[in-house]
Amino acid sequence: MPYASVLYISAKFGQGVEKIMPQVGQVYQGRLERIPTTAVNSVIQQAVAAHNLPRMGSKQLKILYATQAEVNPPTFIFFVNDARLIHFSYRRYLENKLRQSFGFVGTPFRLVFKTRGEP
Repeated sequence: MPYASVLYISAKFGQGVEKIMPQVGQVYQGRLERIPTTAVNSVIQQAVAAHNLPRMGSKQLKILYATQAEVNPPTFIFFVNDARLIHFSYRRYLENKLRQSFGFVGTPFRLVFKTRGEP
């Protein structure tokens, strides 16, 4: 879980215990954060411009748009031309770009890829 912070504490000596509750509060706030669709799409467009989209044969992935559908846990839905074209490494790349831009420290989130016209 590279997105999670590590706190070094000692219950025996009480060292670092005062850092727990502020960290819990920060994680909880990140979990409830709602990002506007325009901001999500801006980050995704920059990520796509910096790193080419995956291709399988003659078909290339196209990300039409992305939006945050839910909070707690934050869920981002990507509408694409063909969801089968998304590779796990490109999924991780997009997740890292979203984390760099919006934080979400200590909070897992979901990325859902839907093919255009899919319910």
